[in-house]
Amino acid sequence: MHRLLHVNDHKIKFGVPTPWGAIAGSLRLPFRSALNPHVTAARAQNLRWAIDVGLIPKHNPLLAEALARCQFEQLAALVHQDSSLDALELITNCFTAIFVFDDMIDDSSSEIGGNLELATHVTAYLSATVADDARPRLWPNVPGYQTVVAVGDALADVAQRLLRFTDRAGIAEYVNGMRTYLFGCVLETQKRHTHVRSIADYSAVRLRCSAMFPCFDAGAIVERYSVPDQIWYDPAFQTMRKDTNLCVSYVNDVFSYAKESKVGELSNIVAVHQMIHGSSLSQAIHSSLAINDRVVGEYLDAKAELERTYLLDESTRGYIQLMENWMRGNFDWYHQQRTDRYTAYLSTAIPA
Repeated sequence: MHRLLHVNDHKIKFGVPTPWGAIAGSLRLPFRSALNPHVTAARAQNLRWAIDVGLIPKHNPLLAEALARCQFEQLAALVHQDSSLDALELITNCFTAIFVFDDMIDDSSSEIGGNLELATHVTAYLSATVADDARPRLWPNVPGYQTVVAVGDALADVAQRLLRFTDRAGIAEYVNGMRTYLFGCVLETQKRHTHVRSIADYSAVRLRCSAMFPCFDAGAIVERYSVPDQIWYDPAFQTMRKDTNLCVSYVNDVFSYAKESKVGELSNIVAVHQMIHGSSLSQAIHSSLAINDRVVGEYLDAKAELERTYLLDESTRGYIQLMENWMRGNFDWYHQQRTDRYTAYLSTAIPA
């Protein structure tokens, strides 16, 4: 069994890292925290897998060490608290492929992320790989060509292994979500040139470019959760999915602000508050935390409405638990210093 840490409805107090020292803050995250006992085995497998698919070139110990410091297996183990080793390894590999791509594009100084034409071309190539379909030709002059191909190989491998748990129809939601995410990254690239004009505008972009929806769906596949259509399309359930996505995205932003501000990255809710409202850093951080608390409150209200409307089956309750594990586990990944990813662009910082 996993090790249960604690669960309560009190706000969690913590220090928000900034380039000028920590700022005291708190978040409402009344969800359980626990760690899958297979986490150490998943860590070893993920490194071997990353080398096998080419995300880490052989004989590059610096990049291997950088990937190890990201500790993607810790995030997977905090979210998938009770899954089998096979499922945990697959989810860890999926997260790793997504994060490596994200680091390639999620930065205004990135050659791909800062170029709309390149971003469009690369994401079109990768959108074929998420279903292990035939790939279009990749331009030979694409920056980081070998890494882009390796990300494609990694995503194709994930798709092949997801099909061991289900069929083509069963991975359709995941595939569609990944494609929406990939093209959402193009939208984010475009926003770097036009800039967002409101928090609502920024949040709409985050919902498309955070990869959270396909991560939920990959998780549901390996856990064998299938939510009935009546509940899936209910506005309350869709609100819960949206709010979980935003909660994870906002917490990511708060913890990554220190790193991103050093390179002038503006695609961050703290930076957006500063830009739109002229807020001080402390005001912008506390406004960002308050928005997250409102999103969590909306999630809990929607969950209560869903429970009043339906007698929820085991699969639906499992999917709900997965979303709540995401919100709390994602926070713990940063707060308990289970990752160094948000101190540097680790997975792409060292040339192959």
